[in-house]
Amino acid sequence: MTDSSLWRFRDLVLDVRDTAQPGFGGEVLLPWLERHPEVVAELRDVGRPESHARVVGRDECLLEGLYAVSRLVDILVAPHQPVNGDPAVLSWLSPGHPWWVGPLPSVAAWSSFCGAIGAIAIAEDSFHPFFHEIVAVTPAEDPAQPPTLIDQLWPGALIGGLVLARAGVTVRAGADHLDPDVAARSCLYWAWWRRNRVARDLSHGWGHNSQWRTDFRRDYLVGDALHYNVDCAVPTLPNPADEDTDLTPQDRRDLVRYRHSVTIDLGDDRWPYYDSLVEPRARPTVI
Repeated sequence: MTDSSLWRFRDLVLDVRDTAQPGFGGEVLLPWLERHPEVVAELRDVGRPESHARVVGRDECLLEGLYAVSRLVDILVAPHQPVNGDPAVLSWLSPGHPWWVGPLPSVAAWSSFCGAIGAIAIAEDSFHPFFHEIVAVTPAEDPAQPPTLIDQLWPGALIGGLVLARAGVTVRAGADHLDPDVAARSCLYWAWWRRNRVARDLSHGWGHNSQWRTDFRRDYLVGDALHYNVDCAVPTLPNPADEDTDLTPQDRRDLVRYRHSVTIDLGDDRWPYYDSLVEPRARPTVI
């Protein structure tokens, strides 16, 4: 038995897969949320910034419930993504098929869902990997130019201080900061499915039921601090990443911040899942 109601999102994902029509949206999602007000209330509670310090017990199943939410989020943002024809993007459990075999939602489904649960759109004027997921990179002439925002493909969302989804963006950057192919095409960790790039999370390779026991990665904006992967802030297990002696501390930091490689492709078999980070939120200088 679980103390969390968020596992019900698994039922929603499976119902959508089996019964929804292509282009589904608010007409499917909103009635379901209205029938389950407890899941919305719990999402808002776990989203409170102070919840970043909550120690989640294994018997609570909160992280597994949040993972079920993240599966739905991956589906809802999919219509905003370009399609990559590389077979590596497809499921390696069902060759020739994507990880999601159900219908695609409407473009408006994501914003409808966010409005119904009380999530707020990420509205950052400057690029930061805490808030933004890189979809495409335009090379800058100056190799030292840091990433700057050019376009947004889908809005990100915070529920309280919890990152529900980062905004999908196109950036311009110099080669010292981002390689265009690596930053846009390398493996995206902590993600179940993307249409535009290879994605990996710890559910991949497990059976129909076991895959849903994957933990969600919790990132929180708390005041002027950015907390990445808070449930690994206090290491409790041997960290397999320590065995990757070819990775520099900066490589590991980049994998936590960006969730993918940035200048050199580090591959799709790394283990960043137990690394954590806290850093100050950079504020624009007012002149």
